[in-house]
Amino acid sequence: MPRIPFQKPKKIEWEILSDRYGRLVAEPFEKGYALTVGNSLRRTLLAIVPGAAIAWVRIDGVRSADTPIPGVKESTVDVLLNLKKLVIQVPSGEAKIVRIDVTGPKVVTGADVPETDLEVANAEIHLFTIESTARVGIEIGVGVGRGYESADRKRVAPPAGAIALDSAYSPITRVSYNVEMSRLGKITDYEKLVFEIWTNGTVSPDDALTRAATYLEEHFRPLAAGVHDADEEGPEASGEAYLRDALAKTLEELTLPARAINALKNADLNLVVDLVQKSEADLEHVKNLGEKSIDEIKTALAALGLSLGMRIDPNVLGALGRGVAR
Repeated sequence: MPRIPFQKPKKIEWEILSDRYGRLVAEPFEKGYALTVGNSLRRTLLAIVPGAAIAWVRIDGVRSADTPIPGVKESTVDVLLNLKKLVIQVPSGEAKIVRIDVTGPKVVTGADVPETDLEVANAEIHLFTIESTARVGIEIGVGVGRGYESADRKRVAPPAGAIALDSAYSPITRVSYNVEMSRLGKITDYEKLVFEIWTNGTVSPDDALTRAATYLEEHFRPLAAGVHDADEEGPEASGEAYLRDALAKTLEELTLPARAINALKNADLNLVVDLVQKSEADLEHVKNLGEKSIDEIKTALAALGLSLGMRIDPNVLGALGRGVAR
């Protein structure tokens, strides 16, 4: 049967890209397919990209939202609503508990939340005001998940004395798309997809889009023709291929902050294969690489099924141009 050409987008570029907003243009699409791709990506972005949010709050001396907090100007309900607005990132990807201990008089903001195991993206946000010399202690449970979780349907029950909160885990605050007409040569009925993404700052729009597209690809791949033939190669062969691909990635392909990547490259570590052969003790001696960055590296490697201190087969090292362990 003759192969009938089917147009796929040739031009894909970010017209605008910042930490919180991105505008992507992709063209040309066959008629109707810009809408198909745009709607699929939008639903996936809003539902599947993981994030962190406050799951529960325990306030010293307060057992319900109706009980006022001694010395605090705002009502307990208002304080809880303000705490829900905190934009939090947890590099380790695991649930955390942090405690705020403050003494008034003082205006308490997001900057007063300890950032030992997490990062607060909106440190300027107002939480509450202590009008007297009262001391206020608040324990915050930060959960990690996807989508939305209501206070009465928590997967993990909050501890005794804690007040459960609705949790919006998704770091994607808004997604919109528009389909316009596009032209390719003399054909004028192709389509252009204009895709916009807003985030809370804990994930960049381009990274979020990459994750969403990858999730979709992984869902469609088992339906592709020839999937059974690929399976006949056996899990061992496919596992080796995945390992080589993962080890061949550059450090820029990991979800690491620029400061960590620069520190590693200054230590002559450029590929993932260079990094995984180092132990945690080795990385502690890398200049400008702190404990927090090492935790981020371990998390990024774990996402690929890798870890520090690995011993790589010499044949794999040779295929990657690494004759000996570095």
